[in-house]
Amino acid sequence: MGWEISVQFRINSPKIAAELKKIVSSLDGFYLKESESLQPGDLLIFEMGKKPQEDLRFLYDLSRSGKIKEIFLISSSWDPEILNQARRAGAKKIFVQPLQKEEIRAALLGYEDKKSRASPSQGYQKFGKMIYVLGCKGGVGTTTVAVNLAASMAHLDESRSVLLTDLSAPFGDMPLLLNLGHLPDWAQVMKNLSRIHVNNLKTILGKHPSGFYVLPSPPGLEGGGVHPEVVEEVLSLMEKTFEFLVVDGGKSTREISSKVFAMADTVLLITNLSHPCLENVKKLFPFFRKLGPYQEDKVRIVVNRYVKNSPISPEDAEKEWKSHVFWAIPNDYPAVMEAAKQGKTLLETGEKKEICKSFMRLAAFFLMKDPSGGEKDHFWNKLLDKNRWAKLTLQLSYKLKPS
Repeated sequence: MGWEISVQFRINSPKIAAELKKIVSSLDGFYLKESESLQPGDLLIFEMGKKPQEDLRFLYDLSRSGKIKEIFLISSSWDPEILNQARRAGAKKIFVQPLQKEEIRAALLGYEDKKSRASPSQGYQKFGKMIYVLGCKGGVGTTTVAVNLAASMAHLDESRSVLLTDLSAPFGDMPLLLNLGHLPDWAQVMKNLSRIHVNNLKTILGKHPSGFYVLPSPPGLEGGGVHPEVVEEVLSLMEKTFEFLVVDGGKSTREISSKVFAMADTVLLITNLSHPCLENVKKLFPFFRKLGPYQEDKVRIVVNRYVKNSPISPEDAEKEWKSHVFWAIPNDYPAVMEAAKQGKTLLETGEKKEICKSFMRLAAFFLMKDPSGGEKDHFWNKLLDKNRWAKLTLQLSYKLKPS
């Protein structure tokens, strides 16, 4: 077979744990991976405790992180609502107590069979992390944030592959902002999708001198009729090719936005501290919740063009939104306009500017690099609160590409 399946337990009952160990150890091709902390691996068998909603939220975050490929759940409850929530949170198999040993054996052997039949390209569903940059309204600087986040990530770690893509079809601003001329765009990729694979995608796309790849929206109206299913297929291919995928949400339709939102690991909701933005952000969170359980948990509010002593303070905004501000990017209108005029990223026009430092620290967060040693963003200390940091790092934990 050439490989073994790692199994980890998070079981409250010593009796159940002992039974499961006997079953796993009796099967060829499986081995127990025992550790106090959860490690990246194939399969987790998890027992739901007395606080099901907390366990369900943990399972959802874990499923989105990509740290574990499959989750089996053990529950003492027959409540159909709880069991349905567990499936939506990522549990592939659910066993209700008392346990049936043959049922568990059959599920393990079924997982082994599925893994053995998977082709190399199907061995993982996600390789890269998708960061969806979504504006609460037009004109808040969504494209500027997406472009400079991707540029900062490529600058900080040249060994990581980063793709910047634009869903502002038609007439996206990305080619103009980057001065890259004519590049293969979404319309061309979709036209040739049957001939594009993980191994040749990078050779087709344009690349910025800073080191990140670029897939812009079509320059004309031919890109207006994009089907959400095709967008999902292309993004899935990108996720299997690049370690980081930064998506500029732009003016995409609500149906496409919902697809991208569901696929994303993190959604950066870009806003300004203005009354229209305040109201729009409040309206968006109920929409996020309708997309699925815990979907709003992946949203991170980013205040762009932040000015100290603004009439609306970040603290006032947080009270209105009932949600924390994740990041604040300082206002530097002259620098942004000069970079746009030259068709360059902010880093190319002067990385010592405060706005560049803010983007570099934001990129460092996603790259899981230690941001200590320099000045911190206004909200960095708040971000480092242990509980919030643990949750964020779980959701953003690096997904290893299978060897």
